[in-house]
Amino acid sequence: MIGWAIMIALALMVFAGLWLVGGMTRPVFQLVAAAILLAFAGYQWQGRPGLPGAPGQPEEAREEVTASLIDVRSLMDRNFTPAKRYILPSDGYARRGDYEGAVQILRGGLKTDPRNADLWTAVGLDLMMASDGKLPPAAKLAFERARALDPRHPGPVYFTGLAALRDGNPEDALILWSSLLNGDYRAGEWREKVRPQAEALAQMLSGAMAAQQATQQAPSQSGTAADSPR
Repeated sequence: MIGWAIMIALALMVFAGLWLVGGMTRPVFQLVAAAILLAFAGYQWQGRPGLPGAPGQPEEAREEVTASLIDVRSLMDRNFTPAKRYILPSDGYARRGDYEGAVQILRGGLKTDPRNADLWTAVGLDLMMASDGKLPPAAKLAFERARALDPRHPGPVYFTGLAALRDGNPEDALILWSSLLNGDYRAGEWREKVRPQAEALAQMLSGAMAAQQATQQAPSQSGTAADSPR
């Protein structure tokens, strides 16, 4: 429960800071909300619902996160390629939570086009979602193959960062996402999705660091006040 309280507090800090300081518009608000949703999903995936008092995981939330990830990945794919014949029906399976069926369809596409980075990226994402946001060896290998085939494909870097966030390594996630935004990766609308997420994550880390410093300073200040002459 304490962990959820911290997450919620940090989220409120992000929204308040961006709204008051940055003049956040509604479209940006929605994108940042999506970033917070992904962070919450990663935290929730990391939980243990079977323990007393642990938060549940509504199926609607999982479907919403899956749809968001697929939408981001589709913006990173190349348009009008033969791979779409496999990716589109595979996405339909994934949106219903049938990640195994989604991967099977993609493997059929890889038999005819084994050097397609979009297909390998989609496989990696589906395997990652099937593992509740973790990065299993098979997903990591799929992303590595995608990067080897197309070094400018943003998908493998983005989703590896998301897996790092889910595993409780937000600093690593921010490094990856920052390199993604500043590097020579494929142009596209995906940047307008990822940038607010990276900025929100940076705000959350900054807020967490400030809170930690304040907590560390509080005992020192209390001790100084107690030792001072009356």
